Amino acid sequence: MGRRLSPVSLVLVTHNSEAHIEASLGILVSDPDGPEEIVVIDNASTDGTIGIVERMGVKLITLEENHGFAYGCNLGASLTRGEIVAFLNPDTEPKPGWLPPLLEAITRPGIGAAMPVMDLTYSPDHWFTSRSALTYLGFAWSTESGDPIPPDLEEMEVPFPSGAAFVMRRQLFDYLGGFRDEYFLYLEDVDLGWRLRLMGLKSVQVPASRVSHDYEFGRHERKMYYLERNRLRMVYANYQPATLLLLAPALILVEVAVVAAAIRHGWIDQKLQSWRGFVKLIPLLRQEAHRSRSIRTVGDRAILATMDAAFHGINQFEIHPLVRSLNRLAVWYLGVLRRLVT
Repeated sequence: MGRRLSPVSLVLVTHNSEAHIEASLGILVSDPDGPEEIVVIDNASTDGTIGIVERMGVKLITLEENHGFAYGCNLGASLTRGEIVAFLNPDTEPKPGWLPPLLEAITRPGIGAAMPVMDLTYSPDHWFTSRSALTYLGFAWSTESGDPIPPDLEEMEVPFPSGAAFVMRRQLFDYLGGFRDEYFLYLEDVDLGWRLRLMGLKSVQVPASRVSHDYEFGRHERKMYYLERNRLRMVYANYQPATLLLLAPALILVEVAVVAAAIRHGWIDQKLQSWRGFVKLIPLLRQEAHRSRSIRTVGDRAILATMDAAFHGINQFEIHPLVRSLNRLAVWYLGVLRRLVT
């Protein structure tokens, strides 16, 4: 059977990815419906990644230092020529034929991004994330990770497209400004999905498309720093000023709770560094907030109507009973906000 190829330019960012990249690229280049164009951006790998990619015969750009996932994706997208751009993590294994259902989804009005159903490479047919969650305070996580995937899935709206695998129209990605470079790692996909919502567009999960992900929660040693810094950054940039003012008591309370958790679990240094990192970015954040306002067609009341409040579905790490006891307060506060904001 000849290769039909999908009219997609695919970007894949690597950093010391030799354990996974050959399997991922091997599937992509042999898939009859694979992407027309593959661009790999390597973030200063010191293992055998570059040699493996060179043998696969795809376009490779090597960077002398690690600029992070968001920067790499933006650079790769700028070097492609297709009208549709796809992003894939190097530790994923797409199932043959994964692209056409996603392409069909983004041709429909109101859909900004489409992602596959994602299971775990080491536990097939068990969720990497069932839909993901995003709370109004900026916390996001993979839902039902490790739980069995039911056989009767239907397409559903998700809060954001997983950065591990999704597609968008190139014109839309460029209009949004792509990912925000300085996120480096983590929540860049959540922020992108939030900005799609500001434009009144949806992100969807498509059951006919499947990708496996070799996910490990604690793979990056500075993960909590990036998660906390980028959470604050995302909240600041994407809410209207009046909403931020109303959110202030909840944001202050949750910072106290996060500090307590950081002390308990031994990452308080990363939490304190996240505050310093956030403050350093304030001039840039003002620009990002202005850009979010410029693309907005939807008010924060509509945004809050789609957001979670309580920590339901998270199972990657222990949640202290005190946090769970605050769920009712968080839900109540969200109800108040939904009535007050416009």
